Amino acid sequence: MEFPYWNRTLGADHFYVSCAGLGYESDRNLVELKKNSVQISCFPVPEGKFVPHKDITLPPLARITRASHAPGNRTVRYLVRHNGAKDSKLANELRNDSDFLMESEPSNEMTLVERLGSSMFCLFEDGADISGIGEALRFGCVPVMVTDRPMQDLPLMDVLSWQKIAVFVGSGGGIKEMKRVLDRTCKDDECEGTRRLGVAASQHFGWNEIPQPYDSFYMVIYQLWLRRHTIRYPRREFV
Repeated sequence: MEFPYWNRTLGADHFYVSCAGLGYESDRNLVELKKNSVQISCFPVPEGKFVPHKDITLPPLARITRASHAPGNRTVRYLVRHNGAKDSKLANELRNDSDFLMESEPSNEMTLVERLGSSMFCLFEDGADISGIGEALRFGCVPVMVTDRPMQDLPLMDVLSWQKIAVFVGSGGGIKEMKRVLDRTCKDDECEGTRRLGVAASQHFGWNEIPQPYDSFYMVIYQLWLRRHTIRYPRREFV
């Protein structure tokens, strides 16, 4: 009775913000919240706390404040950000391969800008820290998502064609298979087009104190608008 608009649709025309996402709880109110309302979460979302057909994720907050640039001289083939790979067999292979520049600790802003701007590919392993994907796009470093599952919680899924701005590879074949896939699917000319699209898409990853057209705030609002009719439930009747 205290929230008549909520009761009208059991929350189907509401959204809530939960950075870590909600699980499936036994409390009836939380069940209705999880089932009916749009959840806005931080990217990436823990497994089991994201419903792809209705939920959305926030583009990660950029750590780099200086103006972007995407130089054409790519001297590093593969960059692996600090905590961008899990402590796994793949991470050990990456450390022992000279084609990969793997950060052992977080870089300062100037060093990070130089590394992003001079690298062809930025590797992100699913389950590790992949929040730097927006910065990779901004500086023309093509994101390579190492994952063995469909990634349905990527930011701005309704706005961006991720298959055109990133490369998705499995982890089972190790780095030899990864290199083969990248060489086959992203040749120099094709990668240049992928890179340009990524730099253009990066405008949607910017958060501003006063929202600007096409920035993260407006893109999140746009995705909410797209979901205005996603779920409709009958009004709860009180006895």
